[in-house]
Amino acid sequence: MNEILKLNIGIAGCGTMGLPMLEVLLKNKIRAFGYDIRSKDNFPTLKNKFISSKTEFFDKSDIILSAVRDIDQTLELCEGHNGLFKLNSPKTFVICSTLSPAFLKKFFLKSPDNITMIEAPMSGAPMRAKDASLTFMVGSKVNEFEKILPILNILGDKIYHIGEFGTGMSVKVLNNFVASCSVVAVRHVLSEAKNLNITTNQLLKILNSSSGQTWFSENLENIDWAKENYETNNTIAILEKDVRSFLDGLADSNSSSNNAMVNFQNALLNGLKNIPTFPKN
Repeated sequence: MNEILKLNIGIAGCGTMGLPMLEVLLKNKIRAFGYDIRSKDNFPTLKNKFISSKTEFFDKSDIILSAVRDIDQTLELCEGHNGLFKLNSPKTFVICSTLSPAFLKKFFLKSPDNITMIEAPMSGAPMRAKDASLTFMVGSKVNEFEKILPILNILGDKIYHIGEFGTGMSVKVLNNFVASCSVVAVRHVLSEAKNLNITTNQLLKILNSSSGQTWFSENLENIDWAKENYETNNTIAILEKDVRSFLDGLADSNSSSNNAMVNFQNALLNGLKNIPTFPKN
């Protein structure tokens, strides 16, 4: 066994992505633990593999993979009460959440020297987390990437080292902008199909064998959030957060998007917030 796989690995954030990632590690006999802001009662399957105390979780974990929801939860994890950045011992912190590249740049500069910072945002939705076929986009030094690669190889089947810290998140928000466009587009045409005398099943069959095919349309029945309406605490809202992360990154860059593209970006945000109800047939 690779030496890194003998270390203790902590998953911070046992939500729809973090929990199946932890379960995959445990299935592979890795010494892994979970931590979440929610109580242990929410994770009965984890038993003694869930640690309620943030202090104990950090003490036990040599490598921490963060799958928390957003910037606020990331800041709380690292800079809040008993946060990671207050430790003196060496730790490796791997950011798997999708966050703003602009935020990440500043966050990296605030990290203490004893914390090795790596970003490895993931893609694939819960279904890919469950079957260990996630895609990871890693931003780090080459030697740091090589160090954590055995862990990522357990969790995913497509692992890319993009470049230095920050580049992984940049490519992730670009990817998620495209993915969000496809979600809104597919949901929109599905809701309108009946008005053109086409059934949902007919349209999906043609989409998935023609030029309208997308990851979302092809996997619609396997994506657990595919038929959700917008709510502030669900995955459609996470897509909105990801689009805003992309726009925040652009605002911190040399981008000069023309008015048409700015209008398109705003329309996408509005489309996610007002995504059509999934048709019944």
